Amino acid sequence: MLVLFALFGPKQGLRIPLLGKMIFGRGDSADIQLVDAKVSREHCRIEPTEGVVDRAQIEDLRSQNGTYLNGTPIAAVESIAPGDEIVIGDTLFLVADKDIDIVSTRYGASTLMLTQHSSTASISTTKKRATTPAIAELARSLSGANDEEAAAMTLLDAIESELRPRRATLLMSSPPSGEQRTVARIVPIATRGEKGVASVSQTLLTMASVQGRGILIEDAHDHRALQGARSVVMHSLRSVMVAPWGTTEGAPQGFIQVERDSVRPFTTEELAWLETVACFATLRFGRREPKVAPITGGPLGESEAYLAALRVAESAARVDSTVLLLGETGTGKEEMARHIHRLGNRSQGQFLAVNCGAIAQALAESELFGHEKGAFTGANATRLGAFESAEGGTLFLDEIGDLPLALQVKLLRVLQERAVVRVGSTVSRSIDVRIIAATHRDLASEIKAGRFREDLLFRLNILELRLPSLRQRRTDIPLLARALLERTAKRLGLRAPGLSDEALAALSAWDYPGNVRELANVIERTLVLRDPEDRGPIDRDDVRAAFGDEMRPAMNHTPSDDETLQESVMRVERASIESALRRARGVKSQAARLLGISRPTLDKKIAELGIDIWI
Repeated sequence: MLVLFALFGPKQGLRIPLLGKMIFGRGDSADIQLVDAKVSREHCRIEPTEGVVDRAQIEDLRSQNGTYLNGTPIAAVESIAPGDEIVIGDTLFLVADKDIDIVSTRYGASTLMLTQHSSTASISTTKKRATTPAIAELARSLSGANDEEAAAMTLLDAIESELRPRRATLLMSSPPSGEQRTVARIVPIATRGEKGVASVSQTLLTMASVQGRGILIEDAHDHRALQGARSVVMHSLRSVMVAPWGTTEGAPQGFIQVERDSVRPFTTEELAWLETVACFATLRFGRREPKVAPITGGPLGESEAYLAALRVAESAARVDSTVLLLGETGTGKEEMARHIHRLGNRSQGQFLAVNCGAIAQALAESELFGHEKGAFTGANATRLGAFESAEGGTLFLDEIGDLPLALQVKLLRVLQERAVVRVGSTVSRSIDVRIIAATHRDLASEIKAGRFREDLLFRLNILELRLPSLRQRRTDIPLLARALLERTAKRLGLRAPGLSDEALAALSAWDYPGNVRELANVIERTLVLRDPEDRGPIDRDDVRAAFGDEMRPAMNHTPSDDETLQESVMRVERASIESALRRARGVKSQAARLLGISRPTLDKKIAELGIDIWI
């Protein structure tokens, strides 16, 4: 195999194995790009001679200044062999075989030495040997990173150690819109180098996105497509490499951009190394589907109250308006938010859930809006907040009623302007996020108590969806119980034994102040506590054992052998309604409030069950 060594010129020190046909030129389409005014866009072609190990062919591609072989201009296809010299513009290449090693420093125009069968490895061999343990160490360090910020710093540490760049930046892009594979919006995850300021060349990122591979530019000032570009002038970009990561269906999820001075431009070997690092970024930062799955791929329920809520959710999914989910704890507000996300036009984007009540007040602003490096003690790198992380998708703000007042003001501004300002920054960054908020609190009462802003409620409450409690959809309990049993048994690695009619009737007799979440806990407790040797379905005694003494009064009645499940449920409903009517002294509106159902629903149940209100 022949090898070209650049002895002088812009590529000085570069070793190029002739593995196949190569085009040398100044243009982007060239395999070996020479940033040289004397070089044509496609200057010459060199390729190995088929069947001959130590021979190759060279052809000038009608270049303006010509290609020289051993000092003579090439007029036709010529044969080259070890020892020949090729001049392309200002670059002098020496043709050699694989036994010749080259040693030179990587800085400036210093002395270059050629040796036959030298014990000193070539530049590319040395680079390869140094790179292998560096990649292995990077893999070990990434596996120990606890969060995305630590992982980003680990990647930058490896890049700094291996490439010694002037500046390195890890970037994330929002999903592209339209059919063209272009970058929609870029946000920096972390940066390292001069003043900690990230530099972004939209032109370079678009080139890397379209080509689907890494891009190497020796000198951005001399590159036709980059001359005069804002990023090139503002950040004094010279030698630049960009490697895309997380490419799916032609659209990268992010990029790594590194820069150096033109006196020591990056090499193709270094680009290959950076593309390897980009693969690690894909594994660490690539978008994944949510780990939490709904009961059976979507909300479950057949009751009139729940079907009404589902119809509102389907209407909300057709638009991007802000939705406010209301309902008691455990009614499935996050599951409904995921359902809206899946049905909407942002289903390919990320669904990010944030519990506003669980965020430490001191860190709440940073968690939601992000922070810049050095914004406060411990802010060792730039970090994206929830709004920027959910770019192009849906941000679910759970328990919005627990958000501190000071942060409510800033959230209101974000909702109004659709832009965020990170902690420690004055730059406003536009966002494209669908907002769904939820709370179990009575926000009207919270406003009266001065704990929630009325203007924020108006901004959030564009579409309101109130989820019914399990008491209001008691007929859904058997359906939910069966689905929860299947899911819980699968998660615990147990057999799903099924539920007898008596067990379902017993489960339907409870009011479930914790709603579906409490029902799920009861099902899991029943499955764990029952005799593992029992091969039959879960029965009434298993359910009683899971509930304990608190439920015994509701289960005093023993159903007859011929009582069906529907009859058992109707019996429980009749007993609950009659008890409520007695406590309300026949006032149906008050009885409806006690039962947690609407007055029309109570009237319908009274008629269906033939209940005498004067009991």
